[in-house]
Parts: sequence; C-alpha cells; structure tokens
Amino acid sequence: MDVFTPRVGQLVRDRRTGRVGEYMDTIGGERYLRPEGGGKEWAADPVNVGPVAPDLEYANPAGAPKGSLRSAQQ
Repeated sequence: MDVFTPRVGQLVRDRRTGRVGEYMDTIGGERYLRPEGGGKEWAADPVNVGPVAPDLEYANPAGAPKGSLRSAQQ
C-alpha cells in the first residue's frame, strides 16, 4: 500500500479523526498536523493522513475565518 507523502504546509485530512490540518513534519514515524490558522499540533499515523477531498478548495471568502474550507461547487 502506498502512503501519501504531503508537502510541508499542505492541507491534509486525518481520516481517523476527520480533522483537516496543515502538514508540519514527520517525526518518529508519525505525521504532525496543525489546525488551519494555527493551534496545537497533533500526531497522526501516516496511513490515516490523506489529501483533502478534491471537491473542496482552500479559500478565504469575505468574512470567513482565514483558511476556511468551502465547496468548490458553490
């Protein structure tokens, strides 16, 4: 099974928790992710980390918090 290898700063999904965060680093075999816009990092097993769904895009519509995700079909 191929394991997804994200780029630093790339938005990824932790499939175990359903959370979306920015990939920060891999240390000791774990991927470290941070919530969009900052916050406390969490560790995820590499097999549970994947790209954000292709029907979502990274956007900052007026009035939305920085780095909000929204559907590209809106």
